Amino acid sequence: MRLPLLVTIAFFASTSAIFEDQVGKFDWRKPLIGCPANLHFDKAGSKSDRLIISTEQSILASLVLNTGNIGWRKIMEDTSETPNGQTFTKDREYIYSIASDGRSVRVWHKNNGVMARQLTISEEKSSVQAIHVAKEKLFVASGRTLVAYRSSDEKPLETVVVKKERSFSAFFQLDESLIHVSAHPGDSHLELIKINDDGSFDSPSELKMEGFSVEKCHAHSQYISCLKGSQLLVVDVFKQKVHKLQLDSDQYHLLPSTGKLILTRGVDKLHVIELTPESGLQVRKTVDITSSEAVGVAENHESIVVASSEVIRVLSVNSNHHSSAKRVKTSSENGKIMENSKPKRVFARKSEKDWEIVLVGEDCRIEFVTVDETSNLVNSEWAREESLINTVSVEMVDLPLSESQQMIEDEFEEAGNFFTAFARRIHSQCGQLVRFFTKNVEKIIHVATSISRDGNGVSDFINSVRTAGQIGSASSGPFERDYFNLRKVIIVVTSSGTVFGIDSADGQFLWKMWLGDSFSPLESQLEQKRVPLFVQRTTAHYQLDGLASVVFSNQITRNGVIVSFNPMIGKVESRNELGYPVKRVTVLPVHTNKHVYPVMLIGKNNEIKTFPSITSDELTATTSSLYLLDLQQQSVQGLKIDISTQKIQPVWQGNLGLTSDDEIVAVKGKSFNQKVHSQGRVLVTREVQYKYVNPNLAAVASINKANQHLTITLVDIVTGQVVHSAAIGKSAKPIHLVHSENWIAYTYWSEKGRRTELGIIELYEGSEENHTQQETFDSKIVQKLPPVVAQQSYIYAQGVDAMSVSETEQGLTTRSILLAHPSGNIHEVSRRLLDANRPMELTQAMREEMMIGYMPEIAVATEEMINYNQTVHRVRGIKTSPSGLESTSLVLAYGTDLFFTRLVPSGTFDILKDDFDHVLISLVLTGLVVGSYVTKRLARSNALASQWS
Repeated sequence: MRLPLLVTIAFFASTSAIFEDQVGKFDWRKPLIGCPANLHFDKAGSKSDRLIISTEQSILASLVLNTGNIGWRKIMEDTSETPNGQTFTKDREYIYSIASDGRSVRVWHKNNGVMARQLTISEEKSSVQAIHVAKEKLFVASGRTLVAYRSSDEKPLETVVVKKERSFSAFFQLDESLIHVSAHPGDSHLELIKINDDGSFDSPSELKMEGFSVEKCHAHSQYISCLKGSQLLVVDVFKQKVHKLQLDSDQYHLLPSTGKLILTRGVDKLHVIELTPESGLQVRKTVDITSSEAVGVAENHESIVVASSEVIRVLSVNSNHHSSAKRVKTSSENGKIMENSKPKRVFARKSEKDWEIVLVGEDCRIEFVTVDETSNLVNSEWAREESLINTVSVEMVDLPLSESQQMIEDEFEEAGNFFTAFARRIHSQCGQLVRFFTKNVEKIIHVATSISRDGNGVSDFINSVRTAGQIGSASSGPFERDYFNLRKVIIVVTSSGTVFGIDSADGQFLWKMWLGDSFSPLESQLEQKRVPLFVQRTTAHYQLDGLASVVFSNQITRNGVIVSFNPMIGKVESRNELGYPVKRVTVLPVHTNKHVYPVMLIGKNNEIKTFPSITSDELTATTSSLYLLDLQQQSVQGLKIDISTQKIQPVWQGNLGLTSDDEIVAVKGKSFNQKVHSQGRVLVTREVQYKYVNPNLAAVASINKANQHLTITLVDIVTGQVVHSAAIGKSAKPIHLVHSENWIAYTYWSEKGRRTELGIIELYEGSEENHTQQETFDSKIVQKLPPVVAQQSYIYAQGVDAMSVSETEQGLTTRSILLAHPSGNIHEVSRRLLDANRPMELTQAMREEMMIGYMPEIAVATEEMINYNQTVHRVRGIKTSPSGLESTSLVLAYGTDLFFTRLVPSGTFDILKDDFDHVLISLVLTGLVVGSYVTKRLARSNALASQWS
C-alpha cells in the first residue's frame, strides 16, 4: 500500500515542478513601494524589526528593518498620487487605513498584511481624513462624517454627519481625554467635539481662531500650530486657549512634526519651540541649517535630527549635548561609488546602542543608517531606489565590443596592401590565441580550487567544469558584449530627476545620475509628463564611447536643459542650458562625422537648436528637411523644418474631421530605425499583396465626449492627406495604440459590450500590378492609388494598462503584441492571431497554408503570460529591444514594479536548446569514444583467444 502512495506523491511533485528550472534564469523583477510620505518604526518584543510605510503612490507596506526587503505591501486602487500618503494608524495587532477616497476603512494584520475586515464610512468621497485608535475603539472622520467603531465590531457605535464639508480634521488625545477638531472653509473658528469613554460624541463647541489656514497649519499630539505672517499661533486643544509668538521674520514655514515640539524653518535657521504651562510659547533651541539639510524629530520627542548628503547631526532639545557624524558615499551592487541623495524627510528613533535613522531623498531613495554616538560613525545598512516607480523613459544600449571582437574589427578596418593586411591578420590571430590560452588557464585554476575546496568526487568534478565554462561571461564584467548580444545596459529615466544604468542580466545598478535640484519634466502635447531620452551614439563604434542625452526643464526658469552622458558609466559629458522653453524634441535621422545622431529641440516660439550642431556637408537630399505633426486646440498642422537653415514652415493645416467635442488621446508614429523584412504578403492564390509602408504615416486616436465615438485617423504628415479613418461607436478610455510596419493595433473599452475590444488595421498597396516597385516610399508621388485597407475587431476578456510590440534585429520573426493587465499579468498575443485577414470559413488551400479561421475572442491562456506568476502591478509602459539573435526580443515592463525578460515570438529557431549541456555531452561523447576503442581491443583479444582454444 505504501509503494503506490509514494509513487502517486512523486508523480504530483514532479508535475508541479514543470518549467521551474526556467524561473529567474532569463528574467528578474524589482518590486517597489514608492516615495514614503508617512513612516513608523514598529516594535516586536524588545527590538524594532519593521517599518510601516505609507507612500505617495497609495501603497501601504512593511519593510524588514534589518534588510530593507518588503515584508508585505498593499497596493490600493487609488492610482492618483497623494503627497501625504494613505491616512493610517496602528495598535499592537492591527493597522487601520482609510481607503476608497475616504469611503471605507480597512483593517490589516500587522505581521503578514492580511486584511481582517473592511468597514464602510459613507458613500461620499473626501480627501479630508483622520483616524485614531483609543480605548479599544476606532474613530474615523472623513468628509462630513464622524464615526466610532468598537475594535472587534463592524457596526458603528455612533455616527455624526454635519451639513458642511470639512477642510481640516484631526484627533487629539491627552491621557484619557479624546477630542476631534475640525474646521470648515471660510469659518474663523474651530469646531471641537469631545468623545466619551463609551464612544459617544458630545455636542460640538467652538473655539475662535483667526487666520486659520489649512495650508499653513499642522496638528501635533495636543496642539495645532499655524503661521500668520511672522506670528506663530498655537492652539492648546484641551485647554482651549490660543498662544502667540512673534518670530523675527516672515520667511519661516512650519515643518510637520509629532509630539510637543513645534519646528519653524527659515532661510538659514531652525527654531525648536515648545509650549509649557509655566512659560507658554518659548524657543527652546535655535539651530543653524542650510538649504541642503532636512530636519526630523525623533520618536522620543526630545531630539532633533538634521541630515544632509554629507553629515548627520543629532541635537538634544533639553541639553547642550549634540553629536555629528559624517556620511560615507555608498557603493552600488557592482562596487561603484554612488553619490548620496539630498534628503527631504528624516525619521529617527533611539535604540539601546545607537540611533536608527531612515532618510528619504529628493529622488525618493530610502536609506536606513545607524549612528553610533560614541564613535560618531554612520553605518549604512541598506538602501532602496524607489524613484524607479516613476519611470518615464527607457532605452537599451549594447555593451562595448569584447577584445576579440575589436581585434576582428581592426583586422578589416584599415586599408593597405597585401603585406600589411597579412601582418594585421597574423597580429589579430596571435592576440586571439593569447586570449584563448589565458581564459583556459583561468578555467583550469578555477576547477583545481573548486575540487580542493568542495571535494574530489565525480559529481564535484563535473560541477566544477560546468561552472568554469561560465567564467567568460559572468565574471568579465558588464562592459563586454556577449556572443549573442543578449546582455545590455538599460537606461532608465524617472520623473523624479534620476537616471539609472541597470544591468539587464540580473537587474543590478551600474550607476546613478542626479539631474539636479531644479529638475522638472516636460509637458507633452497630450498633457503628460515626459523626460525624453535619446541614444545618439551606440557602442558599435568601439573607438568612440557611447553617447546618450536626456532633455528636461529648469523648474526655476522654465527653460530647457539637455544633458549628454556616457551610457556605460553614467559620466556627464556636457550640460547645456537653453534660453527658451522646449516644445518639441526629436532625434534626427542623420549622423555627424563622429557617428552621433543630433537631437533637435524646438522652442515655443519655434526656435531651433541641434546638439551637436551639424554642417551642410553632413546632410543629404533625403535628410535636409524634416516633417512634424503639431497638435493644437482645434486643429492639426504639418510643419516642415529646414535643418540647414533651422527654420520652420507650416505646410498644411486642418482638423482631420475632428470637432470641438473630440479629444485627441493618443498619437503614434513609426520609429525611423524600424526594419521591415518582407515587402509583401503571399496569399493563398500565390499572389503577392505588397505592404503600404509609409514612414510618414501617423495614427491619431480621438474620442468624442458627446456621443462616445472613437476615431482612428491615419494621416500623412508630409502632405496632410487622410489615408484612412475608422470610427468605432460607444467607446471609452483607456485607449492604447501600437503602430508597426503596415498595421495599427488598438484597444478600447466598449460601452456597448461592457468589455475590452482589440482592433487591427492593415494597409496594403494592392497586388503586384498595382505596386509602384520603388525601393523607398515617397509621399509626394502624384496619382497614388489609395491603399487597400483590411480591418477586424476581436473581443479581449481582460483590461489593458499598457500595450507594445516585440522588436527583432532584422524584423524576420513574427511579431507579438504585449498587453499588460490590471491584474498584473503581461499577455503575449501572436501577430498571427491578431490578423485582419483571418477568413470566416477555411478552404482546403487555406488549411494547407495553416491559416487560422476567424473567431471573435482572443483567448487569454495562462501559458502565454510572459511573467508567469511574477505579478507586475500598474504597468505604465513596455519597452522592447532587439538582441543579437533574430529570434529573441528583450522586454522591460515598468510601473509599480520592474520586470525584465526575453521574448521568443517564433521560438528559438536560431540557437540550440537553452539547457543544452555542452560539458556533459562532451564528457559522454569522450566516454563513448574511449569505451568503443577499449571494447574493440577486448573483442579482438577475445576472438584471438577463442581461435587458439
